[in-house]
Amino acid sequence: MAIDGSKIIHAVMEGSRIRESKGIIPLFGVYLSLFSVHYYNRLSFDFERKLGPARRAEAASLLVKAAQECGYATFQGIRNSWEWGEIVEPMIDRKEDQIRGFVAVAVAFGWGDLKIQELVPEEFLGIRVDDSYEARGHIAHYGIAETGKCYMLSGVAGAFMDLLYGEDYPDGPFTFRAEEPHCRAKGDDYCEFAVRRS
Repeated sequence: MAIDGSKIIHAVMEGSRIRESKGIIPLFGVYLSLFSVHYYNRLSFDFERKLGPARRAEAASLLVKAAQECGYATFQGIRNSWEWGEIVEPMIDRKEDQIRGFVAVAVAFGWGDLKIQELVPEEFLGIRVDDSYEARGHIAHYGIAETGKCYMLSGVAGAFMDLLYGEDYPDGPFTFRAEEPHCRAKGDDYCEFAVRRS
């Protein structure tokens, strides 16, 4: 059976109706929170600007690593959850289907319209996103960039491969690294993430 992304998205949307007064959603074995993407974007991009031009690459690396560490722990929790076992696991025919399930969950979380372009087991993952909120936010507040600005999506893409092909959890983060050769924040038509072994 193939991964049915619409079924996963529907389950997340239904589950997201259950939330605490502070906006915390207990779903897929993790605690999710509702907050403005504008807030996240401003934190990331202002952090990068505060470090200044000489340290821009360092700021970008720190933001991607933070996202990768978070994505690694979050999606480990997701794939060990009751919801994953009931909804996603029956659709998994082979190991790589887990990444297709992760992508469907990320889409349901509102992180963008992620689409897997290529998946070579243990070697490469290519993901394309036509509407990244990070790229859109950068253009809206800061204009066109010289480099890719989708730090969270880069880190999460790396985490997907870490979870499948890195050492067993919790020892596998940063086995893989994502690059963003195309980004809408640079004026490209889409954002693209190329994930390879570090």
